[in-house]
Amino acid sequence: MIIEIEGTDGIGKTTQCRLLRGWFETRNQQSMIVKDLESTQLGRQVKAILTSDTPRTKEVELFGFLCCKAHLFSEIIGPKVKEGTHIICDRGIGSVLGFNADFLKRTVASVLPEKFASTTLLLDGDVHEAIRRNVAKPAHSKFDNMGLEFFEKQQRVYRRLATTNRWIVIGGNDPIEKVHQSITAAVVKL
Repeated sequence: MIIEIEGTDGIGKTTQCRLLRGWFETRNQQSMIVKDLESTQLGRQVKAILTSDTPRTKEVELFGFLCCKAHLFSEIIGPKVKEGTHIICDRGIGSVLGFNADFLKRTVASVLPEKFASTTLLLDGDVHEAIRRNVAKPAHSKFDNMGLEFFEKQQRVYRRLATTNRWIVIGGNDPIEKVHQSITAAVVKL
């Protein structure tokens, strides 16, 4: 099983990924958390470029991201899924903003094996709270300080993707444990 947890920066994706991994462990099921731009050496190198101030187009960002995603699938996700490990992705294709949903779906399908379909859970919550959490982080990326307009746009895109791609939407404003319960209830139904 491959589960992607999406949502605006600061909504609690990483926390929920860790809790979900722990939940699988309590059931004696193997699981691991991956991040497209952090789980491989190639991903970390591309992340350094994509988070820099180097000018680039959104198409360059998309293909950099897809390169990392395809590499992650071939090096880690594919072999682990074949072993029976549940994969929890901290973010997914929804992280690539600014493209038509059908175009994204076709493009992603061209680089990922069809047999490795994922389920996406969207943590949808108050962007003001997400911004507050981002500001409180000890370390910041350039995205953490983007401002309300950026986060509202990000949220609109995620909501549209959730509708067009049948993502499971989880309320992100609830206390951490209640969000976790909603996530595990959704996973049980898969």
